[in-house]
Amino acid sequence: MKRRFVLLLLMLLAAAPAAAQTDEVVRAALYLTGADSPEELDDRLVDELESFRNRPLPLNRASRARLLDSGLLTPYQVAALAEYRSLSGDVLSFAELERVDGFGKEAVAALRPFLSLESARHPGEAVRDTLKFRHSVLVRATLKDLGAKYRLMAGNVEAAGAWKGRDGTFYGLYRLPKGKILVGDYNVRYGQGLAFWSAFQLAGLSTLEAFSKRANGIAPAWSFNGAGTYRGLAWDYTGRHVQWALFGALDGTVGAHAGWLGRQGQAGLTVTRERVSLDGKYGFRGVDFFGEAAWSGKAPAGLAGSLFPLGEHGKGALQLRAVPSAYSGKKNGEYGAAGGVAYLSDSRAFKVSWTVDVSLLPKPETDTGRKQAKSTGLLSWTVSENWLFESRLVYRWRNYDSNRADVRADATWSRNAWTVKGRLNGVHDGGFGLLGYLEGGWKPPDWAVWARLTAFSTAGWQSRIYVYERDAPGNFSAPAYYGTGFSAMAFAGWKKRFRKTTVKLYLRGSYRWQKEKPGQAGLKLQLQADR
Repeated sequence: MKRRFVLLLLMLLAAAPAAAQTDEVVRAALYLTGADSPEELDDRLVDELESFRNRPLPLNRASRARLLDSGLLTPYQVAALAEYRSLSGDVLSFAELERVDGFGKEAVAALRPFLSLESARHPGEAVRDTLKFRHSVLVRATLKDLGAKYRLMAGNVEAAGAWKGRDGTFYGLYRLPKGKILVGDYNVRYGQGLAFWSAFQLAGLSTLEAFSKRANGIAPAWSFNGAGTYRGLAWDYTGRHVQWALFGALDGTVGAHAGWLGRQGQAGLTVTRERVSLDGKYGFRGVDFFGEAAWSGKAPAGLAGSLFPLGEHGKGALQLRAVPSAYSGKKNGEYGAAGGVAYLSDSRAFKVSWTVDVSLLPKPETDTGRKQAKSTGLLSWTVSENWLFESRLVYRWRNYDSNRADVRADATWSRNAWTVKGRLNGVHDGGFGLLGYLEGGWKPPDWAVWARLTAFSTAGWQSRIYVYERDAPGNFSAPAYYGTGFSAMAFAGWKKRFRKTTVKLYLRGSYRWQKEKPGQAGLKLQLQADR
């Protein structure tokens, strides 16, 4: 009875304002993927963004091809930016960037830490990809393993490698005037993910931004975790309105892509030994349409949807998808539909959204199958300059497993270099689970010191709770808490610039005690140098 009262109290809290604040990299990853919380993110994606925080993308000096394969911008944004620069010259401020078609305040706020506005070009002058000699080295040591990263950029040449135990990635890249040649590890992301989309994909659509994927073609992989990437040779070319690509991997994967890029939309054809895919996006009077149709030789698959305005401050989204098991090669296929609405106030201080995603996972040999549905409600409220509140309520229903209710409430207070954050998270999934933490941090220009205390009690693994934890760059983690216990974490970071080299030092210590097993201690030391 007491546990039911606690869960009811949490649901009432979620209906009221609650709070959260994330770091720059995590905030940008949420914007680019449409994930509703850091716990849904993938460490490889965060790794990619970390490299841009250390070396921002030169928006005015990078070629169209480099802007596209960065993954930070959509093809529409790249086309609009190219047209703007040809008529008005380089973008000289982020306020000016907000006025370029396809950007706006939300996009610029999320991407600003990863973009550079260096300028040395007159209006009408051709854009040249001018990158100077730079390199970066990172060494990480923990109680369990040792890892290292190195990256070199010299004009049109890049080379990088990452190693940790038996895992790692590497690549070498030569940039052509309108494309690149790449050897080593890389990701392939085209269309809406039916034919080729290596690495991260969301499980369920919890925000409107997640309904349509942001494809960036072929991009090098540089992370400790190389799972899901391809290792081989790739080439691509990006002109004013066309895009071509060829790629092959050591596992036998061979493919080609041809695409058309425009201000109002894009279209692409991807062909491999096993699949053929046609995808497209088109925008008309504020309404965006997207879709992809694919064929595997055994069965077709398709996905289509739309993002559209609802009045002056609202947005809506719809998506339909059909992926038979004969196409995907999985035990169960998927037929699904999703819809969502969102509202953003004039001052952008209040935002609320709600999505519903339902799907049928039929078994190929029978007429019966698995059914599931997921509903997500999000509320964010910036009460004042110092207070931010946010709430999250997720309910998942399945006819083949227990249902899951997940209610979260966060509150963050920040002033100058100080930040204090608290969370209360309750779940019910065959049993009850409760987690809470209190975190405080001090972050002046060259320092960062954080500490967190977490307490948790769940019915077991099934009612586990995932929690994003602060760590050194390139070490994204969201561990699962289950059982009964507590954990403590302390983190410190320091950076100093010596002439042309920036040195960063990070130290993290942690301890977790669980009633069901012995306590675990963790210690991590990381040194990074960028020149």
